[in-house]
Amino acid sequence: MVRTNLKKLSSALMVGGVAVAMASTAIAAGKISGKTERMVRSDYVTSLEGKTIAYVPISLGLPLSDYWHHGIKRSAEAAGMNFVVKDPAWKVDAMTQVISALISENVDYLVVQNPDVQVLAKLLKKAEENGTHVIQLNMASNYRSSGFVGVDWVSHGEEIGQDIVKECGTGSGKSGKVAIVQGELTAAANVWFNAGLKKALAEDSAISIVNDQAAQWDATKAHDITAAVLQQNPDLCATAGVWGIMMLGSGQAVKEAGLSDQVLVYGSGSNSRPICDALESGILDKHFSYDSILQGRDVVNAVQAIAQTGVEPGEKPFALYTPIMIHDAKTVKTTDCHDLIGN
Repeated sequence: MVRTNLKKLSSALMVGGVAVAMASTAIAAGKISGKTERMVRSDYVTSLEGKTIAYVPISLGLPLSDYWHHGIKRSAEAAGMNFVVKDPAWKVDAMTQVISALISENVDYLVVQNPDVQVLAKLLKKAEENGTHVIQLNMASNYRSSGFVGVDWVSHGEEIGQDIVKECGTGSGKSGKVAIVQGELTAAANVWFNAGLKKALAEDSAISIVNDQAAQWDATKAHDITAAVLQQNPDLCATAGVWGIMMLGSGQAVKEAGLSDQVLVYGSGSNSRPICDALESGILDKHFSYDSILQGRDVVNAVQAIAQTGVEPGEKPFALYTPIMIHDAKTVKTTDCHDLIGN
């Protein structure tokens, strides 16, 4: 019996050895998916070499947009592409002008952060009709372009809402009062984040939304809104908003009111150094973060896939959703955040 098993084992090893040898020969010959390795690389290089990717944020000078800039530029240049950035500095008119100019220049790939769902929709559609692939970054428009890279805002809002319910809802012994600080009312990130947030909050009858105002991404306005809410609701349990940098204002108002031990301050956004600083100092309690440098890399990954498949602009739209990391004031580490990056 032992000898028989040894013979079987020997035969198996011989067959396995032949298989490995055949595989090694195939690899040595460079056969991958029916093409040689050289041909695969040649197709890749040809599809990207000399192509231009243009990046148009709402504004540079913010950790979020600067991280995107760094991630896209570094990955695009590594792929052999040309990189262009245009900074409209919060001016929508300037944004439409630079996008129109890029369309006229027949830029190959256009990466855009939309200020709201409608203002650029027709222009982005025109870009794709003109042959330019459009990747919408983190904030989409009503036009569905070649690709979207960013946060799944509905599930993201739900996730924060569920955490608030756990902290402030039934059985918590707290008031259940929640204040929402919105960003720009017509921005896609704000619209869908708050849809998810409110859906989750509505699932517990002990939760009541006592205030819901827009701060237009402004930390000073968020501060003033929160200060007024606290005067009327000194037993507030939590306040939440879609952008952490804006919510620094809310956190400061909570601290000034001497309620940091009672009111939880929630933010969302890139894991930038000011966010970790705010968590460590108690200005924020929880921040649901995404890595914007890696989002920039994902933008270029999306471009590489589009380039090699040869699809027409807008032909097969897709989304690459970003993973979320939860950073808590009690557990945050210095290494959880990126240092600021200058351009």
